[in-house]
Amino acid sequence: MEPDSKIYIVVAVLAVILVGIFVYLFVMDRKISKIEKELKEHEEKQHEGIHHDRGEIV
Repeated sequence: MEPDSKIYIVVAVLAVILVGIFVYLFVMDRKISKIEKELKEHEEKQHEGIHHDRGEIV
């Protein structure tokens, strides 16, 4: 194996690792966004319920 071809292998391995990290971060961001949205909706429903119990109009 020539020294020139080794650098291409190193670059390819690093590229695969970086792509994997970016895909992982993208997937985690989508999951976190979904959880945040669900939490916000849940809090809004609880907030509405509290105001309706007191007879207040939101």
